[in-house]
Amino acid sequence: MSDGVLESGTVRLAPSIDPVTSLMALHRIHGKLTPIRAFTRTNPKQIPDTARRTPHSIQWITDRDVDQAIRPTLENLFSIIERTIQEGRGILWQEGVELLVRTNGFESVLKFVRGVVDLCRTSEWTVIIVGAPGTMSDSEWARLRREAPTLTIGDTDIIELESIDDSKEKTEIGIQFDGPVKDVPPMLARLPPESMDYPSLLRRAEAWASFGFDVATLIDAISVDIDLAREVYERIEQDIRTATECLVRIEDAEYISSPLRMKMRFRCMQLTGIEEIASDLDRIEEENLSNIK
Repeated sequence: MSDGVLESGTVRLAPSIDPVTSLMALHRIHGKLTPIRAFTRTNPKQIPDTARRTPHSIQWITDRDVDQAIRPTLENLFSIIERTIQEGRGILWQEGVELLVRTNGFESVLKFVRGVVDLCRTSEWTVIIVGAPGTMSDSEWARLRREAPTLTIGDTDIIELESIDDSKEKTEIGIQFDGPVKDVPPMLARLPPESMDYPSLLRRAEAWASFGFDVATLIDAISVDIDLAREVYERIEQDIRTATECLVRIEDAEYISSPLRMKMRFRCMQLTGIEEIASDLDRIEEENLSNIK
């Protein structure tokens, strides 16, 4: 695939910390010519109407008893995907791979992805499996990418990542793997101290910024002093890890009101009050469990 063209009969893995923004980017690029069917973890009421207008559609992956809900089990999802891609053509957007890993285990999800790849080969559909960076280990992401090549979805474009030289990638981000790997999610990959030079720090800052995080302080520090930049980098790296975990929890917590959800997302992307957000999420989850009991 090149020039952002999605090939039918393929399955792609899309890292995203903001699935709604990524889905709407997909619609802007491909929605005029290709039907997009989205299986989303976000309440459809929080997604712009463009994504549900014919020939497009949205279904909610949830345990709630609502119309056209999809139960988040591997068997159910596989069956629905199989029925969907048996006829016609289009793009199938599948969110929640991190939830499936938590509830079913990674090995089961890997088999699920392999099964979807086999199903898709003879179809006229492209399946995009969406997951949040920071929710699985580097080795798990690498194994998923071997089954489903990665594409990056941004605010205005969908591009295929260029091949990265293996030895260079190991040096820059300190990740070990058994074979060629593309697109290591920047939220999890640690930059080794020996690689904290100006070019590497700047590349990492730009990668974080491309995901929407406010890293202006790091960029400013890089332009002033390398020691200061390293100090700021270590602090921001931890903030981004925590923010990414919070963003995943926010997406999974269907009981959080829309205004509060938006406020929390904004603060995560600004990297402000991250520990407070994590504490608020703990409290909200405890209150929700108490209400259920």
